[in-house]
Amino acid sequence: MKRLYWIMFLFMFCHCNPGKNETVGIQGEDHLVPAKNNLKLHIRELRPAFTKFEEPLVMIHGGGPGATSSFDLPVPGGSFAGDLAEKGFNVYLVNIRGWEKSTLPAYDFTDSSQVIGSHLEAGEDLKQAISWILEKENVSQVNLFGWATGGHWASSYTIKHPETVSRLISLNSLYGVEAPWSLRRFFSNPGDSSLFNKTAFFRTSPRENLSRTWTRTIPMENKKDWRDPQVEEAYRQVAASFGDDSTVMKVPGGYREESFYMSLGVKYWDAKDITVPALIIRTELDFWSRPEDLQAIQRDLVNSPGSKFLTLPGTHYVFLDRPGRGRQRLMDEIIKFINS
Repeated sequence: MKRLYWIMFLFMFCHCNPGKNETVGIQGEDHLVPAKNNLKLHIRELRPAFTKFEEPLVMIHGGGPGATSSFDLPVPGGSFAGDLAEKGFNVYLVNIRGWEKSTLPAYDFTDSSQVIGSHLEAGEDLKQAISWILEKENVSQVNLFGWATGGHWASSYTIKHPETVSRLISLNSLYGVEAPWSLRRFFSNPGDSSLFNKTAFFRTSPRENLSRTWTRTIPMENKKDWRDPQVEEAYRQVAASFGDDSTVMKVPGGYREESFYMSLGVKYWDAKDITVPALIIRTELDFWSRPEDLQAIQRDLVNSPGSKFLTLPGTHYVFLDRPGRGRQRLMDEIIKFINS
């Protein structure tokens, strides 16, 4: 019965009206936006009945599941984007090439030096997506939110195109500072720990493993008190629903290579070059970013007016945790910062 339930769930999710959101009063629509190199970028738009904020909120996923899988799950408590839209934001969820329904260019896979899903590629996609959003909304700037690797991409984009960004929000992102990183051992070359061990161009993860680290970092035996099991299951099911094999999530793997070198101090961008107001957040139970990242960005972010730095309760997936476990606090801080 459980298997039949999820087959029906995925059918409804993939074949219902584009962007259908269960939040009352929110209109959702999926767009496939043409971009360079014959790409199409998957952007989900969530629009409230009454818009309270002139500048839209653009949300960027991390290196794992894509934007709708992360921010707009079709179960109660699973749509952080929908709840933000309910507060009066026009929200746009942007998928970088290769994530969810966004397409990929033709790569030469004989070239092992390629970084598929790099900050440069993500920057190109964000430029195309944000240009389309600005024209659609008839505004000159957006508020930009990036989670984990999405914060890395959003920061790099903001440095290159500050005129299009009103405020930057980064959650649980790495920064180029040498400090211990618990994941480094999984990505380092066995013969030289200072080099990335490049074994594939893509990351493939079995559906059942997608919430394993999330579960491990919840600091209580009864995980249900921290995270709704329905949200966890929807997260895994939706994330794996976009490829040919619905039991596996497959996404570009280049973000892992850049993250590995960032953990060793390589700077793909410098926080001193960010000139828009920035809110930098890290959660206490995050396994991806490190306290040193927050400290280093705070030290370097000297040209950002009204910048703010916060450590909040919650896991890496705080926006999918229960409201009292950091989710509500995150939403409150985002709204307060954009209103400031």
